[in-house]
Amino acid sequence: MQIHRTSPTRDFTIFRNELLRDHSISWCAAGVLMYLVSLPEQARASVRSLAEKRKEGRARIASALCELEKARYLRREVRKDQGSGLLRTVYVVFDHPYEAGDGEPVEAAPANEPESGWNLASGERPAGAAGPKPLVPSTSPKEPPSLTESAEGPDDPAVRTGRAARFLHGLGRTVPALSLGAAEALKLAPLVEVWWERGASDAVLAKALTAGLPATVHSAPKLLADRLRRKCPPVPPAPPEPLLRHACEGCGARLPAAGRCAACVRAVVRESRGSREPVPLAEGVLGFMESAKRGAEAARAAMRGLGGGAVTPPVVAV
Repeated sequence: MQIHRTSPTRDFTIFRNELLRDHSISWCAAGVLMYLVSLPEQARASVRSLAEKRKEGRARIASALCELEKARYLRREVRKDQGSGLLRTVYVVFDHPYEAGDGEPVEAAPANEPESGWNLASGERPAGAAGPKPLVPSTSPKEPPSLTESAEGPDDPAVRTGRAARFLHGLGRTVPALSLGAAEALKLAPLVEVWWERGASDAVLAKALTAGLPATVHSAPKLLADRLRRKCPPVPPAPPEPLLRHACEGCGARLPAAGRCAACVRAVVRESRGSREPVPLAEGVLGFMESAKRGAEAARAAMRGLGGGAVTPPVVAV
């Protein structure tokens, strides 16, 4: 084999033989990586834009990007633009497998770009102040960083929307045909929230969105939107009304009739002894107390021997 090489003086990129001969990635993934490394800083890149430049479709490009992520040549991060509040995907590209702590996160750009690339191959730092390195870097795969400020609570609507967008964005890691951009994931996030409100778990939702996919997915956003609407679980039925519809006037305990419970009656009686004001009682409690009172009087009369004859034991109606 004879090789003819030229010596360019401008507009060229140098690649290591380690990269060009890396057998852990496919030819398609290697070509995508070399193209990304050759781009200038802050260049825009997405699955759709890359697929439009070559014969490979979106599915193959998405699969190649996943290969590069596994081989640690690329890291995709979803970030929130501090200026506009919109979500965007940032491609952090390396010309060699990165180690833990490589590639410090940078502040979001003010422009409303849905996706952008950060080329680390040139050795130049991008414009803008860089954030601090993580104190305890982890080498295990992890979810993209939080899409909202840490001061927001877990019940904040923005937190739920960001979590839903991350869920949809993560589907592309396991099923490349369902890869979404940050703007597309954010647009479909409210539909995911409806599933969660109706009691669906992440596992049930993922199965409904990924099971039985067609051989060719022409539009991942349209397919996911259709499944999210068509397969959405029904609204759960309202809980049955309690049988005890009355509340105690003292403590609020549930009663079959209006009034007070036995504990509150005893407390009120102790406080109102000597008062002639009647104490409102529940119908069942009042009947029980009257029957007990009549029984007690009959028992005392029998013990005193009133009437002279044999005393018939009283019958207490409860």
